[in-house]
Amino acid sequence: MLLSRPTITSALVDQSPLLDRTLLRHPMMPSFSRPRFSRYSRSFRVARNAGIAATLAIVTLTSACSDNSITAPQVQAKNGLIGDVLGTVTGLLIPVKALERDSAIVAMTRSFTVTRQNGGTIEIREAGLRIDVPAGAIASTSLVITVNVLPGKSVAYDFQPHGTKFLKPLAFRQNLEDTSWDHSNFKGSLDGGYFKDASQLNLSTGFSLLDELFPIRIDTHEARFDIKHFSGYMVSGGRQGSAYYDEDGAL
Repeated sequence: MLLSRPTITSALVDQSPLLDRTLLRHPMMPSFSRPRFSRYSRSFRVARNAGIAATLAIVTLTSACSDNSITAPQVQAKNGLIGDVLGTVTGLLIPVKALERDSAIVAMTRSFTVTRQNGGTIEIREAGLRIDVPAGAIASTSLVITVNVLPGKSVAYDFQPHGTKFLKPLAFRQNLEDTSWDHSNFKGSLDGGYFKDASQLNLSTGFSLLDELFPIRIDTHEARFDIKHFSGYMVSGGRQGSAYYDEDGAL
């Protein structure tokens, strides 16, 4: 015997909590509410979208990490100012103020021959410079070393041949008499400084951009530090928070 399907109106359902609890659970009863899975579908879509975003992020990161080339940060002049570059950071140039002589000196160039067996001494008294080359410091039998004293007040030098590496460090010695350090109002701190090119120095103002700073030893009125390879070296009178450029972008 076939049973007829009961017919219940929406109005009746709304007025009868009993029907809402019993008859609507009958397997043959029609549904008057929204499908129960709609809320979960929304959650699924959110989870799916989040998963897609996470996947894209992983792919992007993997692609970026697969690039073996690393570009060192560049220090560039902008509106005449490089700001707040402090400390020694690989790949960054360090702004300093050069130690200055009381009186400017003219450019000088001197050449010296040193040997592997005996080493040698390089001395330019007018500039207060002395370099001690120990025996066994050079790989060849002999080497001609050229020293360019940079003109002006900055205590800075260019040593050639550029790129020469030494088996033993050379002793850089700078007389501090008649320099800004030799005055009671000196408030800087001395460091040894290395620069690759003289264009990194402003010989008029003393502002300089160095590739490296290292500790300096002071013995009476003499500053000392070691040199392991040749290029440019100076005595720094203190780090600066910024380095200033002129309108042409030069220091």
